[in-house]
Amino acid sequence: MSGTINRGVPKFLFVIILALLAIMYIYAAFFDIAKPENTVNDFYTAYFNQDYDTVAENLSVFWSVRFLPQYSSLQPSELIENRSDIERETSKVIAQIEENNELPANLSIEVLKNYTRVGENSALVVYNFNQDGKTIGIEAAILIEENDRLRIFNMAPISEEDLEEMQDYDITLIDQSFQNLIES
Repeated sequence: MSGTINRGVPKFLFVIILALLAIMYIYAAFFDIAKPENTVNDFYTAYFNQDYDTVAENLSVFWSVRFLPQYSSLQPSELIENRSDIERETSKVIAQIEENNELPANLSIEVLKNYTRVGENSALVVYNFNQDGKTIGIEAAILIEENDRLRIFNMAPISEEDLEEMQDYDITLIDQSFQNLIES
């Protein structure tokens, strides 16, 4: 024996580990806010990969109720309360609808971040559909906040001429409408 004393793990490592865990928690809880572009990207990535459970997770219950007549008489708050059942049924309906639909190869989306508008309860995201790197269409998605997460309320094709209007779009109009919808 050489006379050295092994004292184990230095105590400052425990302090560093605890500090890192605290910082990670604070970042996740207060600073890592989901962007509406992520919802749209997640939705289409799942759609292109035929992952209809993830597709349904990214859709608003208000979008889904159009295909689920058994929920059409529920109040908005009841729809949100029944979200997990609605997601499950939406996934099944989309899978049935898409069963024989073959998507073109090399299809992707490109979010046009300059047109994204974010409000208190909603967001607007504009994106290109690309095939083999070429734009084949433009679409806009309106998102609504449900259970502290933005979800797709509606999607619609738009023209290049509509892009100018999107630049100056006042998201507070949608915010107020969604606030009224959720409170009704």
